[in-house]
Amino acid sequence: MRKFTLLSHQWKAATRSAAVSKSIGIKIFMGFVFLILFLELLGGGFYLGSNLAKNAEHPIADLASYGFYFFLAILLFRYMLQKLPTFMVKPYLVLPIKKSKLVNFMLTKPLFNSLNILPISFVLAIMLGLHKHIDASSFWVIVSCVITGDLFVNYLSIYIKRVQIKHEYVFYVFLAVIAGIFSLDYFTVIDVQAASLLVFMQVMSQPLWLLAGLLFFAMAYYLNFQLLYKHFSLEDFGKSDTSQRSSLENLNYLNRFGKIGTFALLELKMCVRNKRTRTMLFMTPLFVLYGMFFYTNPVYFEMKGFLIFVGLFISGGFMMSFGLYFFAWESGHFDLMLTTNNTYRDYIKAKYFLMLSTSTIIYLLSTFYVAFGIEILFINSMCFLFNIGINSLLLLYFATNNNKYMDLSKGSAFNYQGVGGRHFVLMIPLLVTPIFIYLPFSLMGQGNLGFAFIGILGTLGLLFREKMIDIITRRFISKRYQMSEGFRNK
Repeated sequence: MRKFTLLSHQWKAATRSAAVSKSIGIKIFMGFVFLILFLELLGGGFYLGSNLAKNAEHPIADLASYGFYFFLAILLFRYMLQKLPTFMVKPYLVLPIKKSKLVNFMLTKPLFNSLNILPISFVLAIMLGLHKHIDASSFWVIVSCVITGDLFVNYLSIYIKRVQIKHEYVFYVFLAVIAGIFSLDYFTVIDVQAASLLVFMQVMSQPLWLLAGLLFFAMAYYLNFQLLYKHFSLEDFGKSDTSQRSSLENLNYLNRFGKIGTFALLELKMCVRNKRTRTMLFMTPLFVLYGMFFYTNPVYFEMKGFLIFVGLFISGGFMMSFGLYFFAWESGHFDLMLTTNNTYRDYIKAKYFLMLSTSTIIYLLSTFYVAFGIEILFINSMCFLFNIGINSLLLLYFATNNNKYMDLSKGSAFNYQGVGGRHFVLMIPLLVTPIFIYLPFSLMGQGNLGFAFIGILGTLGLLFREKMIDIITRRFISKRYQMSEGFRNK
């Protein structure tokens, strides 16, 4: 069977699907977002190139010194946002088609991803701003370098994500390597810019070094080929479920806390065993490290209100991204939850304690930020109290408004199923309200008192949480049939 026949089948499957008409609005929206991102990259690239042309003595050398950072950024971008290429292979397994041909067809799909045009467009915009400093040969060497490097990064990110399906610790190893490189560079243990300058200027002087980039791409392609060829059936990628479930059995001590512990255990099992919740769970280390993007820059230490936002996001980022969809995560069996012999209050209270425990763990992990000053630890502590005392209860209250079905078997990147505009709107008061609370104290020159007041409000929320959970339970009871009806509309 020729490849164009497989392409024809893929096109027909996509255009004849019943979900095409339902998702056309989301596709238009995502196309608009992509266009905005594309235009912003063009504008940013041209500005960067023009700025280098005006202020740098050696613009090409300065550009080459940031080459490694550029490809690391592409790697992170693709890893977080690009979906794995998929192929409905089952109908072809009973036909006389070589398995290698099916694998190669699947591996050619990333070459036609729309995200591929973003890196090269950004670099072309930079070179347009540097047009007076670049000759024709340098132009083609830079373009070829970006294309080969992006191909390698593309297939490397795909390989890491596929291995992660079977071995979840790979995600944390990947993050540790990236964080380690930036940390070593920040503390001048290694000089990434100097290494980047040496490598890319060598490529500029000897274009034959581009063959090394093609070799790296071939190696990444080969690794993906071998992985798919050896684990061609879905069962091979599902073997790790047994270890996941056995490890979760060790958490059965939660059942000692009664119905609340049982519900909490079920929630944890749902997080680990489903792709969409598991993807979000893997993002947790990013929330812990969120402060590194800002605390390393002294400019932000003068922006106290912004530091509140950072503190809220560190200990509450996972809670907010997960909590707004608390009941939607269980939309596939929500009717069963309504018919079981359990109290709704225990059901809701288990979710509250799950948020409280995860936020506490993240906060404790983030206490190393005290290295940037005791004030940072103080702000983060007050924000943590506000998150567990106020925001957690607000999230449960807002979650009762959600009645959109969610398919947990799909990843979360670029997946807006079950997500509405109101979910993004509801995030605003959770993040902005503490800043407005702080502002009057700041204007009176009592900033520390403002931080303390935020923590006091969170403490009051903790003290009166039982009353608030009663209010949320009554609202859940009044909305449960409306939610159930919405979840049935897939």
